[in-house]
Amino acid sequence: MSLSQIVAMVSKRMILGRNKVRWANILQPPITVDPSKTRSKPRCGTAAVVLGGSLWLVCGMIAPGFARAAEDAVPISSKEVQERWHSRMNGKHFVARIHMDADLGGLTEARKLTVHRDDEDGAAERVLIRFDAPESLRNLGFLYFEQADRPNDYFLYRPAVKRVRRLQQHAVTNNLYGVDPEFLGFGIAETEPTRVKSMRRVRLNGREVYRLVERARRANPRFEERVIWIDQDTFIPLRTEHQLNGRRVLTAETVEIRDIQGVPTPVHMRFERPLEGSRVDLTIEEVDYERPIPDEIFSVFTLMKAQRTRR
Repeated sequence: MSLSQIVAMVSKRMILGRNKVRWANILQPPITVDPSKTRSKPRCGTAAVVLGGSLWLVCGMIAPGFARAAEDAVPISSKEVQERWHSRMNGKHFVARIHMDADLGGLTEARKLTVHRDDEDGAAERVLIRFDAPESLRNLGFLYFEQADRPNDYFLYRPAVKRVRRLQQHAVTNNLYGVDPEFLGFGIAETEPTRVKSMRRVRLNGREVYRLVERARRANPRFEERVIWIDQDTFIPLRTEHQLNGRRVLTAETVEIRDIQGVPTPVHMRFERPLEGSRVDLTIEEVDYERPIPDEIFSVFTLMKAQRTRR
């Protein structure tokens, strides 16, 4: 059989396979609940296969069915899904302006915050949160340091007493003035170490996701089990549930994701704590991943300095 005959036979089989094998294009745009913002699939039959963390792009020469078959042949492990989720923001920093509509058990008000975040080149996340409004919370600040080999560090500055107080883990277990440091870093603040219990592929609101179930490695008042629906393209959690004593204590949903400066960013999130009757609707009004952040921003002195400079 000649070379031209072999090429023709293989091409025919690939074309036939294209009609039989279902293919999901992982190069589709970041998720958004607005269908008008989605774009069409790439032209010329672009296929993408994730193999060992590398992205291989083949345009026009490989049928889409072959790409999906290759992806299924090398399934991603639950550990790798967890690692990609946790490391999604490694090496990134940002400054963000955030608007919150909070209903905290009957207390309803709008809040505005400024958030600075980095992770020291992937070693440990640092988050500085400062309230800009309402006036009753203006200049209140919260500083968080993730620690790998000891309990995380939390500091709170209250303008009324003009002091910085170190907080214990239990003091920030659920939320602090409606704020949860696990989500305001856009990534995953490892507030509690976990182990993977199970994972399977499912669909959530029409999207292919990994449903990851984690168990806390130690007893804590935050959660015993955490269930996360992770987008297969961006590895952003689309839904998170915390379970404690057999009851759901927190639900967090990502409503909209946009690509900002090349970074898929959850710009609209909703949080509900059913046992407390509280709800928070959070919108990212502005975020900058490129503006440098001085290292001294992440210090207890910065919390107190805000009170003096904003008068």
